[in-house]
This record gives sequence, structure tokens and C-alpha cells, in this order.
Amino acid sequence: MIYASSITTDEGTAEGAKADVILKIISGLIWMFEVDFPPGCCGLLHVQLFDGLYQVLPASVGESLHGDNVTMRFDDLFFKQAAPFELKIRTWNDDDIWSHMTQVRIGLAASRAEMSRYMPALSFEDFEKMLAESIAAQEGIRQLQLAALIGELTPE
Repeated sequence: MIYASSITTDEGTAEGAKADVILKIISGLIWMFEVDFPPGCCGLLHVQLFDGLYQVLPASVGESLHGDNVTMRFDDLFFKQAAPFELKIRTWNDDDIWSHMTQVRIGLAASRAEMSRYMPALSFEDFEKMLAESIAAQEGIRQLQLAALIGELTPE
């Protein structure tokens, strides 16, 4: 799944008056972070990403990402397993004339089957077991749906 948030930060939003936006997600493995800085940002728009109080991106505490006409992509393996299932995107804008927009995108694998794509060290046996469980669950749902349809078509 890809989650995205487009954020416009007003001109003159100082570092001390940072604007926070909450991006709702679900539990899982974050395998990708992207931050898009369109042309015109000139390095004046700053972005930080937090899980609670923990600064996730960039990992250097107090630092920020900034750029111009660039999409920064970071392949990662960050587990988000504890509530609240959200990330905080913090921005500020050193430009005193123009507001600037950025888009933050998060790639998240929610199931263990999806996670195995990003964790090649996961044993094949574990993957096989997980796949069998997933197939059994899908078959159970399919049987329940079929029974419900038959119940609707069968006269009492």
C-alpha cells in the first residue's frame, strides 16, 4: 500500500512554528519513504517525519530534508507495530514570499506475505506456512460468502 499526504506550508512558517500533519496508516513494515520537492522550493521548505517523538526521517535528530525539483526516495525497513497508527509530518518554510507544497509518500507492507518481499532472509518454510494460513483464511471467507448466497437463494 502507498499512503500519501500533500502539504502546503505557508510562507514565513518559521522553524519554531513548525506545521504538523498527521498521516494515518496501519500496522506493518514501512519499506519506502518518498518526499517530493517540486520546482521552486529552492531548499526553503523543510520536512521531518516522526513516529510519536521519534524522528524517523532524516535519522539525524534536528536535521530536515529540503531540496528543489527533486523526489527523494529512501528504501527502508521500519516496523510500525504499536498504536497510534500514524506518522507526523513536520514542515516549515524559510521563504518569506511564497508558500510551498510537498508530497510525502509511504510504502507499507501490511501482511507477512507482503513483508517477505522486503525481507529475503525470511525462511521459505516460514513463508510457506504463512501462505498456507492465508489461503486457508481466504477459503474460509469464500465458504462463508457462498453459504450466505445459498441462504439468500433458498426459500424457507
